[in-house]
Amino acid sequence: MKRKKFIAAVGLLAGSSLAITERALSSPGNRSFFRLPDDEEDLWKVVREEFSFPEGYTYLNTGGIGSVPRHVRSLVSDEWFRLESNPAPGHDLNRWNALKKDVALLLGPGVEASEIALVSSATEGINIIINGLQLNKGDEVITSLHEHPALNIPLLNAMKTRGIVLKYFEPDTRHGTNNVKLISELISKKTKLIFISHRTTTTGQILPVMEIGALARTAGIRYALDGAQCPGSMPLDVKSYNADFYTFSCHKWLLAPRRTGVLYVRKEMLDSLYPYTTGAYSDNGYDLKEGRLNFQPTAQKYEYGTQNELLFFGFHASLKFLNAIGIEKIRNHNEELSEEFYRELGNIRGVEILSPSERDYRSSMITFRMTSAPMNSVTSAMASENIRVRPVSEAGLNGIRISFHLYNNIDDVKAALRCISKISS
Repeated sequence: MKRKKFIAAVGLLAGSSLAITERALSSPGNRSFFRLPDDEEDLWKVVREEFSFPEGYTYLNTGGIGSVPRHVRSLVSDEWFRLESNPAPGHDLNRWNALKKDVALLLGPGVEASEIALVSSATEGINIIINGLQLNKGDEVITSLHEHPALNIPLLNAMKTRGIVLKYFEPDTRHGTNNVKLISELISKKTKLIFISHRTTTTGQILPVMEIGALARTAGIRYALDGAQCPGSMPLDVKSYNADFYTFSCHKWLLAPRRTGVLYVRKEMLDSLYPYTTGAYSDNGYDLKEGRLNFQPTAQKYEYGTQNELLFFGFHASLKFLNAIGIEKIRNHNEELSEEFYRELGNIRGVEILSPSERDYRSSMITFRMTSAPMNSVTSAMASENIRVRPVSEAGLNGIRISFHLYNNIDDVKAALRCISKISS
């Protein structure tokens, strides 16, 4: 099936309607509507054609940033022309709220659109959580040593400006469930928040978020997850995690334009998480003379000011593209590649695998280090072979992270393995 025919079939060509039926979106198995290629190999070839990687270039850093599909870029270009030909203040709330409904479906059963705020990035979502909670001097926050700077820096800033106390643990990559115990040992009467990654940026470890959430709920502690490495690469069930907050950027696995992100706030927490930056759209009426300010009763209270709706229209189109393929199908594809890479990587001399040995806690991101070479030398050597990976300096790992997503194939796995073998020899 040709690329144009496939994209037309899923209703995503530039200039086509962004609308997609609730029934179709909530039923990924409805192949007659989407008319996806029946042949698995044909499907991934068509998908790969949607991206603009040069011939001979192997891109393995979706954990850093994803590539926006061609048709989404075309759509954004057309939409930009349309918007600028008739400039108007504000943004299209009907389309804005339609996106929130689809994001709620992405996050799993029971999530409501009213619990969703559209923000610029996971970094903004993290700052809203940390600054919006009533964290005072001496209050303790538990996190891990394998977090992204997007979480570490706001936490350190709160420590310096508000006097909170940070307590942290080294994730156990050999026994995943032991991380629940490690966190429980850090809890005290002063613990107010547990804030960790759903899937770590360092080793791709999936943490036991459901069990940690149950621990937090029993102890009466707020629970937040940095989900940046998960949406778009695996199905989600945020309600089952008992998370009070879940935030992520959309420019990674969701293949959306930069500066698009999501903040989920459990509806019971909407009155407890104060909006730290406010403006038009976050209010539900105000009067300067009366000194009256009412906030929106939904997560819209965390949105403010003029928005670049164009970027979020692009996010919506990318989300529909992923749903047309099927998130579970994408996960299976990604992890078939990562598991093949993981198995063969272990046979290369001088390689130490840092990702979890337990299959249940391993993901489509595999991290390793070479005993004979620092990470920057390895990434430079791979770059010279037109292979893009990410060095992992966090937690002093001196590692190299490889991410597999829907546009990768077995040839990419082989190219990476050949290059690593060459470096090790």
